[in-house]
Amino acid sequence: MSPKPFSYAIGVIFAAAGAMCWSLGGALVRLTKDIDVWQIIFYRSLTVLLCMSLWLGYRYGAALPSRVAAAGTNAVIAGIAVGTAGLTFVASLFYTTVAQSIFMVGVTPFLSAILGFWILREAIPGITWIAMTIALIGMAIIFSGGGGSGALAGTALALFSAFCFSCYAVLLRWGHKTEMTSALLWNAIYLIIVCAVVMLLPTGLAAETGLAQFAIGWKNFAAIFVMGAVQLTLGLILFTIGSRSVPAAQLALIALVEPTLSPLWAWLVASELPPIWTFAGGAVILSAIIVQTLFSAARESRHVSRRPA
Repeated sequence: MSPKPFSYAIGVIFAAAGAMCWSLGGALVRLTKDIDVWQIIFYRSLTVLLCMSLWLGYRYGAALPSRVAAAGTNAVIAGIAVGTAGLTFVASLFYTTVAQSIFMVGVTPFLSAILGFWILREAIPGITWIAMTIALIGMAIIFSGGGGSGALAGTALALFSAFCFSCYAVLLRWGHKTEMTSALLWNAIYLIIVCAVVMLLPTGLAAETGLAQFAIGWKNFAAIFVMGAVQLTLGLILFTIGSRSVPAAQLALIALVEPTLSPLWAWLVASELPPIWTFAGGAVILSAIIVQTLFSAARESRHVSRRPA
């Protein structure tokens, strides 16, 4: 039996709640001290693997292996895609500020729309194009307020993160009739392996290597545990549930709640004060999401009312 879909409006609420959880990532990274991106991702992924195994095991019991198998390679690829997106985004935070690193995330809805049309044949309504364009303008406002001083490496990493997340959004829609939250298991396993290799072996990707890299201290572990349990696991579960009734392009648009709120949390938690343009751009992005949601919900309501009883 495939998971039961929700109405469009309920799907938007789930997806937006998931993106709100993700927005805590930048602030939580700022709470860590004297550790690198590989250590953060390694322990965050361990937490995700533990939390997801417990949640899916509780939900399906002995049927869990068959559920994971039913999702197939689509879930594996989706897990790798979103894992790479998270890895490269966190890495970008080490090269520039939270506010500046999120500008390239603004291209995600456009990439998702193109991939969704090409792979899924999902039509893209005019209102969605308008909303995506408004959201991109909001991202441009945020970026211009930062003076454009972000490092090239940080911008490139954020852009690649946007592409990987677009792939993830499309893959969620592709496999929406299966239990796509199983992708989070593959996501965690993939990142644990990658980070462990980098932390242990002299690959040149980490400044220091060896078993000593696994000692991060309890304060760092506490912040990372919240990343894994709340920011990532809960966020991805909610977003995956929402994907059952929201098209890929609109999913990526809703996901812009994350970069809109990230500078706010970074300011409140870590005193990283963004310029006023960050909040102005965020307001533009949120208005685009609201317009898209209201128009699409109204259209769905009209379609339902026209169906024969």
